[in-house]
Amino acid sequence: MAMSTTDRIRLFVQSVGEGLSNLYSAVMEEEISVEQSWKILHASVALTAAVFVSAPVPVRLLLAGWMVGTLYACHRSGLH
Repeated sequence: MAMSTTDRIRLFVQSVGEGLSNLYSAVMEEEISVEQSWKILHASVALTAAVFVSAPVPVRLLLAGWMVGTLYACHRSGLH
């Protein structure tokens, strides 16, 4: 029986999450869960957007707020 598109996407996302978890665990020299790896990736995207997006000041403030929120989520999940 062939896998549905949804199942293939789910497997792909799981494998990416596990790969990120392994990469971050090796770099940080501590065990990083898949959930924590997605939080790190989210914070990385927010940081990139906050720093490199050329936009009006209100948009940049929203991006900075998003970045702070993602960093707080990382902290709450046990990342320091």
